[in-house]
Amino acid sequence: MIRDVVLAGQTAGDWPEIRREIMARVAGTMGGPDTEKEPARHEEVRRYEAHGLRHILVRYHVIEDQWNQAVIVLPERTPAPAVLTIHGCNGQTGKAGVLDPTNADQRAYGVELARRGFVTFSPDQFGFGHWLAGKDQQKVFDGFYKLWPNWSLDGIRTFQQRRAIDLLEKLDFVDGSGGFGAMGNSLGGRATLHLAAFEERIAAAVPSCGLSPVCSNVYRYIERDGALCPPLAEQLRKDGKAVWEYQDVLALCAPRAVLLIEPFNDPYNPDIEPVLACFCSARKAYELLGRPEALSILVHGDGHDTVGQVRQHAYAWLERFLKS
Repeated sequence: MIRDVVLAGQTAGDWPEIRREIMARVAGTMGGPDTEKEPARHEEVRRYEAHGLRHILVRYHVIEDQWNQAVIVLPERTPAPAVLTIHGCNGQTGKAGVLDPTNADQRAYGVELARRGFVTFSPDQFGFGHWLAGKDQQKVFDGFYKLWPNWSLDGIRTFQQRRAIDLLEKLDFVDGSGGFGAMGNSLGGRATLHLAAFEERIAAAVPSCGLSPVCSNVYRYIERDGALCPPLAEQLRKDGKAVWEYQDVLALCAPRAVLLIEPFNDPYNPDIEPVLACFCSARKAYELLGRPEALSILVHGDGHDTVGQVRQHAYAWLERFLKS
């Protein structure tokens, strides 16, 4: 059921308490590390030219002995605002999935946004890319839950992206004065939305095919996708009631800019009506805070991807809120 985020009679003065209650429910299913976050650390692996742009492959510290890999693409002029470009479910391809305008042009956000003047940061999501070097993905996930039983895959991936922002704040070719951006498709869209909800340094986010309501996809959250957020799946198995729904996650982003991109013929999320209901419910939080223009949705008919016109609209949205 898509509940209202803001009830009749509530005012902007009530929002901090409303947000705290929502955050407690969402964060309670994500889990997290029992350790203090360390200062950002990274190592350059190599620099190279590709698609007419300068690329930097880096390793950056996440937690304990865990390091992630990412590719930074530099625009012609720096310093410039930075956007995290987050890949979806693509196995060992990982970060390369958003960096290949030749073979994967509909998701090459990392290169296309750099051509438009952004520094882009494309990390491997946990369980993809370099994490799978010589390893079985399920064994990687099983090893994670053995090491951190009270965490979740959604949680570690959000934590990784937040650590990336810690790093970006230190780099002299990044202008973070207006905040940071994020964009991703599919699992990358889900990660983008979660990142924007938890990270107030994200000033503008574009999740594509990332808002998958629990109420219309219960089977996914219990079975195949249950590993993404085990406490949420456990509650659904218990009484069929979700601890949180996606209007809650979207409302946590308010009043920062979010453009949802959602198709009405997505085989992984075929029901657009619950998506629109989540959007309409979260929109009330933006109205309450006096920023209705900061939340938008683009609904298209091109399936589980971002065709040219859709991407151009998304890039213009990021420019509007990060370069103004």
